[in-house]
Amino acid sequence: MNLKKITSLTMLLTMLIMSYTGIILFIAPEGRVARWIDWSFLGLTKTEAGEVHSTFMILFVLATILHIYYNLKPIVSYLKNSARELIVFTKEMVVATLLTIVFLVGTLTSTTPFDNFLELKEVAKEYWKNIYGEPPYGRAELSSLKTFIRKNQLNEKNSLNALKTNNIKFENSNEKLTDIAKANSVSPQKLYEIMQTDF
Repeated sequence: MNLKKITSLTMLLTMLIMSYTGIILFIAPEGRVARWIDWSFLGLTKTEAGEVHSTFMILFVLATILHIYYNLKPIVSYLKNSARELIVFTKEMVVATLLTIVFLVGTLTSTTPFDNFLELKEVAKEYWKNIYGEPPYGRAELSSLKTFIRKNQLNEKNSLNALKTNNIKFENSNEKLTDIAKANSVSPQKLYEIMQTDF
């Protein structure tokens, strides 16, 4: 096996996966909304996308270090002038450095067009919030069914009957809302909608 080829291919695959998870994280609703509506995109929840993105960043950094090691001669040659003298700031290096600085400073100072791009992220987050709403309180999905009903001032008997009528299976009202939702392949938000049904 050729470790140099493995390194380059690992970098390629890692870059593709990090691009995919980066897009998911860019368009995903805020965490509380994502958990409330059990949001996912092409098979990954926001939490899973964040975890994959973080672990693959480590793999990408390690592969990049190996890639630099295996390609040190060509990289050094990029820093040489026509007389083959080593000059760190060749024209190409200056352009690459300036491009990097423009993106960094533009992002940190919210300069156009970077601010416009980042506003798209906020538009996406607002979209989900407007379509599905927010949980009635922070981490509502982690509450037991009993606590959730009490905090939302719902009628316990009616809420439990509404769930049973809609074929929502649960053992008792001490189960977490998120566990009941997962077991019934619905979102916590859907359970809340059902509980608010008038009977």
